[in-house]
Amino acid sequence: MQRIILHLDLDYFYAQVEETQNPDIKDKPIVVCQYSGRTDDSGAVATTNYIARKFNVKSGLAIKTAKKLLQNTDSVFISTNHELYESISETIMNIIRKYSDKFEQLSIDEACIDISNKINNDYQNATKYGNELKEEIKTLENLTCSIGISPNKLISKMAADSNKPNGTTVILPDNIKDFLFPQKVNKLYGIGPKTNAKLAEFNITTIQELANSERTLLIDEFGQKFGVYLHDSANGIDNEEVKDKPADQIGRIVTLKEDTRDFDLISQSINNLSKDIFNQTLEKNITFKTVSITAIMEDLTIYQRSKSFEIFQNSNDIIATTSQELLRNFLSQESRKLRRIGVRVSNFSQTKGQTNLFDFNS
Repeated sequence: MQRIILHLDLDYFYAQVEETQNPDIKDKPIVVCQYSGRTDDSGAVATTNYIARKFNVKSGLAIKTAKKLLQNTDSVFISTNHELYESISETIMNIIRKYSDKFEQLSIDEACIDISNKINNDYQNATKYGNELKEEIKTLENLTCSIGISPNKLISKMAADSNKPNGTTVILPDNIKDFLFPQKVNKLYGIGPKTNAKLAEFNITTIQELANSERTLLIDEFGQKFGVYLHDSANGIDNEEVKDKPADQIGRIVTLKEDTRDFDLISQSINNLSKDIFNQTLEKNITFKTVSITAIMEDLTIYQRSKSFEIFQNSNDIIATTSQELLRNFLSQESRKLRRIGVRVSNFSQTKGQTNLFDFNS
């Protein structure tokens, strides 16, 4: 059966998260920096929004250089907040996971899923399905992403990269070579500057030229494994399966309507989060021993509190009441207001057969 693979890439993730936290900076060049701490300007750019990229400010650039390029603009330089990005990524990955039985997280802002069964191997449903996923992420986290859909992981990733930001690109099996062949060879995943330069010595500058080259030439020059990969990928061949890894935690996090310490208001969000998380544990036939909350404060500092049980649990009430207990204890020790609240369950066991006491009464 022909596979249908969806690749999702969150657009300029760190910088976009910063925009959601402070909408006033959205129309300015935003540079998220990894400071080294040696001097005020030492370190490198982690990522930027697309406005900053128009000034050739990109990831990996020295912060000093970035500031020179943006010296005549009203730009914003922000230190990375990895805890915040990871907490939001965790929530989004759990959203993506719901859309397929086979899920593979590739990085903090990228994942791929096998959606063959979900859309009955029908490409006519692919665009609609991808856009439904994008809409859920936009609604829940106010973040955009780019999606590529094709018969394999390689082409789906390239399709997502080809239409940013906020694009959905579907490459049908018969259109793979039409998509690949006009592109420069360095657009293929895994081809860096050195490989690109070596291929140029053989007058191979486009993917079509690489696809039409002698396989033995590539093996002789780059070795068996990489040579075969180069030739196969140029021809759109990638048989690697989505490496499904069971979730080690399931969580959701939301932004509160306003920064607050009001227990009742925050509890309403906890109830909604708990219900969604509980439904996911039922779908996956898992029980849990640990319930946690994540509190993101008005100054964006992050705190986590957890409670573990001696036996495995499978109850919406346990998730909600435990989270509320953790919240109440946290608020008694904290004077600042909360901006976001998250709930998570972990420490899983796969269940078989009956998963709930009420099942025995049927």
